[in-house]
Amino acid sequence: LQQLLGSINWFRPILGSTTEELHPLFELLKGDPALTSARVLTKKANHAIQECTDAIEQKQGWQQHPELPIQLALVANKFQPFAVLFQWDESLNDHLRVL
Repeated sequence: LQQLLGSINWFRPILGSTTEELHPLFELLKGDPALTSARVLTKKANHAIQECTDAIEQKQGWQQHPELPIQLALVANKFQPFAVLFQWDESLNDHLRVL
């Protein structure tokens, strides 16, 4: 669960998910800290997982376009900084090409 939520949190800015939307998932971390402890998936948490799944299905990974500059975005998150390699393509509806 911790690894799944870490991955979702890492992709959250790319997916456009808010902390509020993911809150039901992070609530599952409360309680017994043992990694093997049972967790109950609530309706709200299940909905949050479905929202993440839908967002992932709508986004696309891209190959490098040789005529566009490659850019690096560094995000200094309070808990875990991360970076994204991308290109900005004005010819697409969604200009962001995450590499």
